[in-house]
Formats: sequence, structure tokens, C-alpha cells
Amino acid sequence: MIDRLLEAHEATILRIREAIERTEKIGDAGSNDLLMGDVLRRHELQVWFIAEHVVEMPPVVATRGRRG
Repeated sequence: MIDRLLEAHEATILRIREAIERTEKIGDAGSNDLLMGDVLRRHELQVWFIAEHVVEMPPVVATRGRRG
């Protein structure tokens, strides 16, 4: 579930960066500033925070009655 949340934020960042490029091309400085200064940074912070909680671990396999 955390992996899916991380992927969603990363996908959102890609779309935001596309929008930043479009606003830059058309000269919409206000929207560009809003996207870069607020929206993009917020999602980048979330990606960093969530990624710090993702740990690569193999799945645990339960064994019955085995003592080692």
C-alpha cells in the first residue's frame, strides 16, 4: 500500500513538471510559480518522506511445527 502511494506521488510529480514546462512556454509566470513553489515541492517532500519508510524485505514464510 505504501508502494502504491509512493508511485502515485511520483506520477503526480511527472504531471506537475509537464505543467510547469507548459506554463513556462506560454509565459504564465503566476501559475508557473505556484506549481514550482507550492505544488511540486509538497509532492517531492511527500515522496522523500514515504520513500524513507519503504524497506526492501523478502516476504516472511510461516512454518508450522518447525523449531530450529
